[in-house]
Amino acid sequence: MFYRKYHLYDDEVEIIIPSDIEPADSFVPSQNSWMSKDKKIVINVTRGSADLTDENLNNRLNEYYKGFCKDIRYFYCEKISKRTINRRTYGEIQYRSNVTGYCFYNIFLLGSYRERELVVTIQCMESSWAANAHIFENISDSIRILRKQGEDMEGDKRAGKG
Repeated sequence: MFYRKYHLYDDEVEIIIPSDIEPADSFVPSQNSWMSKDKKIVINVTRGSADLTDENLNNRLNEYYKGFCKDIRYFYCEKISKRTINRRTYGEIQYRSNVTGYCFYNIFLLGSYRERELVVTIQCMESSWAANAHIFENISDSIRILRKQGEDMEGDKRAGKG
């Protein structure tokens, strides 16, 4: 399987997506979306407006969990945990949901980008979850927060390298 690398938010966030999952139209400027041709896999990366630090990650993750329990019909949590991706801590909720008669498997990742929320959601038809689990792990593990080149140069000057 081939992957494409995407740079988001002025090239500061990087993610890889399987090449057969195409960019989708998004009506929200802070959101990037992809969808498979058969429309059974959807991936969204969104910058939230809420403040997020490592210290309040647990609280925000719990707030999302409670909101999902309340707002998502047929919400079944499979796993809630924290994980480290490229030296950054993310909250993760894996859950099943049943919307309009279709069963979905969802991964919800909550991390911090410029002290704001960075939310990555991956959703597929529940029946295709097992076949795509390794692909979704690759997508999740590929998330990187990059520094702009100008910031790198400033850091080099402060360190006496420039």
